[in-house]
Amino acid sequence: MIEILLATVFAQQEEPRVPTWKQDVHEIILSNCMPCHSSGGAGAFHLLRYEDVAGRASFIVELTRNGVMPPWKVDDSGLPVHHKRGISKEEIETIQRWIDAGKPEGDGAEIAICGGGLVIPDATGHTNPDTPWIIPAESAARWHKGIRDKRTFVLPINNPNPMKVTSLKFSTTAPRAVQMVCFVFDHQGRARMFDGWDPDEPGYEMMGDIGWVPSGAHGKIGPGSGVVSLPHGFHWEVPPNIDVVAETHFRPTGKIEQLSLSVDLFEDAIEGSRAVQEIVSMIRRIVIEADDDAFVATEHLDIPIAVDVIGITPRAGAECSGMNISSTNSEGTKQLLLSYSDWDPHYGETVFFTKPFRVMKGDTITSAWNFNNSDSNPRNPFVPAQFIDLARKTGVANFVLHVAPVQVEQASDLYEWNLSMLRKRQRAVQ
Repeated sequence: MIEILLATVFAQQEEPRVPTWKQDVHEIILSNCMPCHSSGGAGAFHLLRYEDVAGRASFIVELTRNGVMPPWKVDDSGLPVHHKRGISKEEIETIQRWIDAGKPEGDGAEIAICGGGLVIPDATGHTNPDTPWIIPAESAARWHKGIRDKRTFVLPINNPNPMKVTSLKFSTTAPRAVQMVCFVFDHQGRARMFDGWDPDEPGYEMMGDIGWVPSGAHGKIGPGSGVVSLPHGFHWEVPPNIDVVAETHFRPTGKIEQLSLSVDLFEDAIEGSRAVQEIVSMIRRIVIEADDDAFVATEHLDIPIAVDVIGITPRAGAECSGMNISSTNSEGTKQLLLSYSDWDPHYGETVFFTKPFRVMKGDTITSAWNFNNSDSNPRNPFVPAQFIDLARKTGVANFVLHVAPVQVEQASDLYEWNLSMLRKRQRAVQ
């Protein structure tokens, strides 16, 4: 009996199993790193094979422990969101123990990397592959003068019938050069008109806004390629013959890149699916003195009808250092919806909540943006710091709330109210 007890105690005191590449580390890397660090991804190198990871293992641990990778700027203090990127402390520790053990490869087969099967889109659009936009090997002086390298492209869909779009998939021939892309559906042909002003060059050098509809109204992705997928039970109503307008921000990679774009649209709407609209919370203009590192702009919106907020697209330049948006009900209870304490426009993609958040009629949406127009802001494009006066019709900084009216028949009322608020801000003296 004593021998059995002693054996049990010794077994409990045994050191944990040594992690191996095939049994432990490979799965962690595939789950957290492969989407970017693979063929066609935005990552600067591959992390697919044992040799790829073993040669950079300590570097991976350092970046993940410091929260640099995987890139994720959304604070945990807001509502829970889908597809949160992040590697756990336990996973980081597993990689470190693997390094300490000499990076054993282990026995057995590696996890198979499957493509998931061919999914046929319901509609597709692309730029002309025969005339790509040429990204130079080195950044132009404009990047260092606060003017970002961006270009807006028109991707004709040519859909003969209306669509209920539930997701879109964006692809590019230059994923490592693309920093972010903002989307908007254009059924008026305005983007085609802008594109026609310079018929010898693909795209046009303007923002992707279409009238009062802000770029990003139909989603935004970060570096490389990506997917914008609405939560189950919601869709965008798309009329026939629309164009997907892609405001594309890029950065040279050290070699000449040929930039072509494509987008796939998917319809997977269930019976009773609800149409998604936007509410835009924004600051139309900012005027900030040089070296002002604590400029704050705020806006309050009293929502006229009950809506379910399913997600938010944030938008601001690199002179912005942080932002947050909250909802306050009639009883004074405040709920933080989304917050960025360390804003980086390259990683400000659309986020969708794990469940809709209901805002009742009369509730107040409050947005705040913090700006650091000084040399202490490592991302400030205005270096050395200088006086800035920026304005944009749809907001130099904004949150696009993706919402569905609780009462479907109030959809047109919500549309008219949002449009009137955009016009009101434009007329306001600032």
